[in-house]
Amino acid sequence: MRASLIIILVLGVLPPAARAEEARWRQSYDAGYHDRSGAYAGGSEIMHLVAHKGHLYAANGYWVDARWVIPPEGQKQSAQVLRLDQEGGEWQVDLDTGRANGMGLEYMKGNVLKSVTFTRDGNGAPLPRPRNLLVMAAGANFERGGAVSVWVRDDDSGTWAHTLVRHGSSAGGVRWVPRDMEVHRDQVTGVERLFLSLGNPGIVSGVFDESAPGGIRWNRHLEHPFLTEGTFRTRPLGMARANGILYFSEGGSIYQRVDGERAEYREVLDLHEDTDTDVGGIRGLTAIENPKGEGESLLFLWAPGDRSASQIKRMDPDGRGGFVIQDEARIIDLMGKALGVEVVYTLGAHNMMYPVVDPVTSETVHIIGFQGNIRGKNELRWKGSALYAGAMYALRRPDQSYEVREVNNAFEPGKPLLVSPRAFCLSPFGDGGLYIGGHDASRKISDDMAWIFEAPLEVVLGRKEARDAGSGQRRSPRAERLDEGPIYELRIYSANEGRHAHLIKRFREHTDRLFRKHGLEALGYWIPTEGPAKKRRRFVYLLRHPSRYAAYENWVAFFNDREWEAVLDRPEFQSLLSQRPESIFLRENDYSALKEVAINEPGGIYELRTYVTAPGKQVALDTRFRGHTRRLFEKHGMKNIGYWTPFDRPESGNTLVYLLHHASRKQADANWKAFVADPEWHGVRQKSEADGKLLAGPPERIYLKALGFSALR
Repeated sequence: MRASLIIILVLGVLPPAARAEEARWRQSYDAGYHDRSGAYAGGSEIMHLVAHKGHLYAANGYWVDARWVIPPEGQKQSAQVLRLDQEGGEWQVDLDTGRANGMGLEYMKGNVLKSVTFTRDGNGAPLPRPRNLLVMAAGANFERGGAVSVWVRDDDSGTWAHTLVRHGSSAGGVRWVPRDMEVHRDQVTGVERLFLSLGNPGIVSGVFDESAPGGIRWNRHLEHPFLTEGTFRTRPLGMARANGILYFSEGGSIYQRVDGERAEYREVLDLHEDTDTDVGGIRGLTAIENPKGEGESLLFLWAPGDRSASQIKRMDPDGRGGFVIQDEARIIDLMGKALGVEVVYTLGAHNMMYPVVDPVTSETVHIIGFQGNIRGKNELRWKGSALYAGAMYALRRPDQSYEVREVNNAFEPGKPLLVSPRAFCLSPFGDGGLYIGGHDASRKISDDMAWIFEAPLEVVLGRKEARDAGSGQRRSPRAERLDEGPIYELRIYSANEGRHAHLIKRFREHTDRLFRKHGLEALGYWIPTEGPAKKRRRFVYLLRHPSRYAAYENWVAFFNDREWEAVLDRPEFQSLLSQRPESIFLRENDYSALKEVAINEPGGIYELRTYVTAPGKQVALDTRFRGHTRRLFEKHGMKNIGYWTPFDRPESGNTLVYLLHHASRKQADANWKAFVADPEWHGVRQKSEADGKLLAGPPERIYLKALGFSALR
């Protein structure tokens, strides 16, 4: 007896490693590092997780991430596909969409990632063997248009084949944002197709074709809606097959495909409520076993707008070709009960409601990720917002009961910010684990906030408790140049015909004040004084920021300001701009006079000039301005205001921007005439251009009049 007691006591003090291993959460991916090949693995969110041929893949996004927002077009970090080869390994970049399209397109989000299987060719004939493909789809936006691209992975070579599936105009608010794809075999024709939502433009399909890029030949024509019907009101968010029929959701409606040589679509549900384009309406469309009888039902989450309660609904077949709608649970109630706080908004089911088999009951459980805004308990919020900082998900059991759990256990201050689980996937490594990825930027700065956690399935399902993964999140150091300052920003807006006065009014009565509120220092506002009507409808202004990164922070705060959103919604300020604003960030040159500027007599005219140098001539041009040109300008009645070089390449190596002031437009001509005729200038120019002209072409200039609310007048 005494010996037994000693054994028990000794076992009780053994270190944890000597006992059975304790279950715990583990952070598998923490964005913000360079992988083995030197590629940057980052992102603000994980959009999808997919097991494919023994590996795990993740699609990330860079929404409100500095690596997407700060660089100019052509230099942004695009969405990626990441790959994990073994449990406990390090995620590697498998696809960089911006580098792998051959068209210079850039993609903010990895919108769809799926492993799909074809069993038939484009004519409906059986394939010798099923073809399992990993497919990625993403949307790109450019001036007045957008496009959707698809990449298919070659698993033998590890490369991806790109296809531009469709492109077109973004007029009228059309958004090229794919959200789901599904393989469906037409029950009439026998042809098997991969259906892909493009966003507002509609649904397109492709068939397996060994000779096509990646093995998929995409139809040049839309599957739905047809050209005569225009575009969807909102972007379709989900696709699912139930009882051999293909369905998709759009806004508050669900459509059913009626198979045939000329397939049609029939609306089978309309919830008769306007939906917010960003939130989307019906989300997470998922086929489940019909709890009321034979066949399958459709499960979905209803989130119409910014007061969404995230009602989970079920659509059961009624046996007569129709459906019966059942309300199951409201996420807003589940979240409020779990946290003991008032919840005012929820959003969930970013993707399908993920099915897993409970190892204890052998029942299918569906996992639904969500996020929400709370009142009270500020210590549990993401700082600066009402969003709960933890990552909650609901478990739906076949008896329609729901239980709320959290990734990495209940959030408390000091733990990693997670906010929203978006993607779920069973481990392909045979370890019985489940991976969860997420974070939703929700228009807040989210540099390197993408995450993936992993835990045993019984932990995720609440069958076993587990320890936290630990505290802290990796934050890759940003480039020092982003924190240097001050930095200037020159912006030029072009107004629609008849809207120029309204644009000026918006700045005078609202924008300028809100700029100051958010640390955006406006040095001057101007309008052109001459040129054709289209050129005279421009609006030019100059901002000063403490640094390039501060500019990013301040612009995000400005655009998220509720007062600014209300200003934009006013009818008089609708459709003001004819094109996207031009913006260029600038560094002040060492010979700039901006700090010394004092215009004693308001009025006169400003002149904005831009020079582009011949290759290798920028240093010589700066030397000429520093040593001679500025002084000669002053000699001939021109007041030096400021001289800048662009912040970003390639313009940083070949462009000079400067601003002058003249007493009047007539005097400006006289000043330039005297300057050009000055013998000293001729000597300076001849000497500086002994090895060739400094400029690649004639300077660009705009004569400007300062507005009454401009600091520089």
